[in-house]
Amino acid sequence: MIVLGINDGHDAGACLLRDGKLLLYSAEERRRNIKNYAGVPTESLAALFARTGVSPKDVDLVALSSRIRTTFPTRGKKKIYTVMNAMSFMARSQWATNAGRWVLSRMRKRKELLECLSGYGIADKPLLACDHHETHAATAFYHRPWDGPATILTMDGAGDGLCATVSIGTGFEMKRLAATPKYHSVAAGLYSGITAYLGLKPYEHEYKVMGMAPYGQAEHCIDLLRPLFSVNGLTFRNHTGYTGTGTAIRHYLHKLLEGQRFDNVSAACQQAFEEMMVQWTQNAIAATGVRKVVAAGGAFLNVKANKLIRELPVVEALYVYPCSDDGGTPIGAAILGYLRLCQQTGTEPTLDLPKDMYLGLDHTEQEMEAAIQASGFPYRRMAHPADEVGGLIASGQIVARFDGREEAGPRALGNRSILADPRDLRYIRKLNFAIKQRDFWMPFAASVLEEDQHTYIVNPSKWAFYMIEAFETTPEGADKLVAGTHPFDRTIRPQVVNDMNPGYRDIIRAFKARTGVGGVLNTSFNLHGFPVVGSPKVALDTLTKSELDAVALGPFLVTKG
Repeated sequence: MIVLGINDGHDAGACLLRDGKLLLYSAEERRRNIKNYAGVPTESLAALFARTGVSPKDVDLVALSSRIRTTFPTRGKKKIYTVMNAMSFMARSQWATNAGRWVLSRMRKRKELLECLSGYGIADKPLLACDHHETHAATAFYHRPWDGPATILTMDGAGDGLCATVSIGTGFEMKRLAATPKYHSVAAGLYSGITAYLGLKPYEHEYKVMGMAPYGQAEHCIDLLRPLFSVNGLTFRNHTGYTGTGTAIRHYLHKLLEGQRFDNVSAACQQAFEEMMVQWTQNAIAATGVRKVVAAGGAFLNVKANKLIRELPVVEALYVYPCSDDGGTPIGAAILGYLRLCQQTGTEPTLDLPKDMYLGLDHTEQEMEAAIQASGFPYRRMAHPADEVGGLIASGQIVARFDGREEAGPRALGNRSILADPRDLRYIRKLNFAIKQRDFWMPFAASVLEEDQHTYIVNPSKWAFYMIEAFETTPEGADKLVAGTHPFDRTIRPQVVNDMNPGYRDIIRAFKARTGVGGVLNTSFNLHGFPVVGSPKVALDTLTKSELDAVALGPFLVTKG
């Protein structure tokens, strides 16, 4: 059975699943070098069929990751968004939301998608439009690193008229217990609303608010933000009278927060969000009776909130799917499509899903060398790549690595990463202003050898491989990994590295052999405003436009001469 999973909304992408095994995943933003690309993932579909060898005619089912196509807000202002926001305002109750979901799902535009599928001769294949939050739930539940049941949480700005769900999962079944209508979205109305109020880009720069929060003092305005939203059992309630992140809510927040400092507003926003997430999780566990929790949806990219959830006494285990944003939904749709086919054919499902996130495209040495030669940069083949790259980092150079399959999700986990010595704060300035060109207050992350994790991290979890959770650092971690921690509170968003990525592990070991430190600073290989690099050409263009010292492109070391 072959299922083609597609997200043709924002963070578009596609994947191929064969007999319960993921063959290949592609994020469209990487193929086009356009961050958060929204639309039919034509380039990804071409890459999937070309690189897997799967013939389009052998696809049994096309699974879409939503019933209502989600392109807002990445395509600018359109009349339909005004209509959708108006419907969202009216749909405060569950019955009204269900009515809106029924109507809008039947208005879904599929012409462009069907034209694309027709080009592959598969427009007549069965097409399953999945519930958006169910695809999030599927990514978290079916990738869980344990057997047995789980409490399933999903939360994002909105998808298919909903913003949050609580389910219980057992075996191959997920049962939804509660859903919150879009109007009551804490992620959109509070967090994205504050993001827009602060002059940042909503639905994209929320991580900047989270990064600023530790610098502020929440007590100055937390009492102004707490009444705006609340937890009501397994759902949320919006008490503002507004929805979305438009002009009305910005005016409302401007009046409410007049005279408040931006850092204090960020701190209060983060604290209010954390308090609600903690209460909601506790309520969900009380309802399901299951203390092992899985989670997905864009709101779970908030690593500080994840930290507090993980530390709750009632939480026995927490697994957050690393590709939690909408970029992961094609995988969830493909899983749901496969289970549907199994049900229809009476086949026992056998999911064989990866533990790592190296799910994307790889490039041959020939492709890499051709791109280097076209660039005109000097290069050489490294005799011992891991040892040489580790040595360069130890000598003070900032090196980007492009090797192996690309990571799924927003976190670079060593294969599309910029690497530096974590002991020296001077590298932060160079990374921020000369390479990444990003905001000065934003923290970087660190990759830490599995054998050294307890040296640097306080109580690391069993699954800290994905930079999706935050932890306290030990005194040695705060000292030796200082440039890879938050500059204010010294928390860390680590990637624990083991044989999931042996080439990257060996680089860090080579760095440790020279410095005694079992970790490196790791940030995604891209310039500000662009996605993580998706091809050798884009990797070399980034070298041109930045002050990187070198790029390790597969076995080749590329410099500026």
